[in-house]
Amino acid sequence: MEELDLLKKDWKKQEVNQPKLSYNDIDKMILKKSSSLVKWIFYVSLLELGFGVASVILIFILKPEAMENSNTPIWFNWFYYFSSVVVFYFIYKFFRNYKKISTTSSVKDLMQNIITTRKTVKHYVMYSLSAIAVTVCVAVPTGFIAEAGGMEQFKAEATVSSYLMLALVTILLACLIVLVFYGVYYLLYGLLTKKLKRNYTELQQLKS
Repeated sequence: MEELDLLKKDWKKQEVNQPKLSYNDIDKMILKKSSSLVKWIFYVSLLELGFGVASVILIFILKPEAMENSNTPIWFNWFYYFSSVVVFYFIYKFFRNYKKISTTSSVKDLMQNIITTRKTVKHYVMYSLSAIAVTVCVAVPTGFIAEAGGMEQFKAEATVSSYLMLALVTILLACLIVLVFYGVYYLLYGLLTKKLKRNYTELQQLKS
């Protein structure tokens, strides 16, 4: 018992010597961490956009005929333009979220901004994966038909089993590619939003 008492006294002495942080100091630390995380989300979205634009330009330079494939549905071109607008919208939202978090001084506002940012990331990932699935489901049949000599040639030679095989391959490839991109998005955005959630939990504990 004497040894235990001595240990307690020693621990209390160390506690007195340690710097004490006020709730306000902790709030500022969490605010700084959250602002940094949202800033990284914004930077990652810009890098992703830049990679997408560079890929399209590279395809256009190396294989311009792929951009003018007559087998591609007209609606898909409009879908591509729409998706580009949506991506720019989400990047704008990420930037707005960063500005809001970096300028807020209220714990309540900070918690709300963290929730908003996590929702924005979730919606962005869901839309991106959906757009990728649609793109694969269009690109695979289009490429296969082009290799077969065009739509007329494909229709003339195709059988029921050919259609079923094409549908099966398209679905499997779409699932595989979406799964791969889901893993990439988890590494890019999921880990950042998990840290944001941890900050939110810490703020909740401070308020309780």
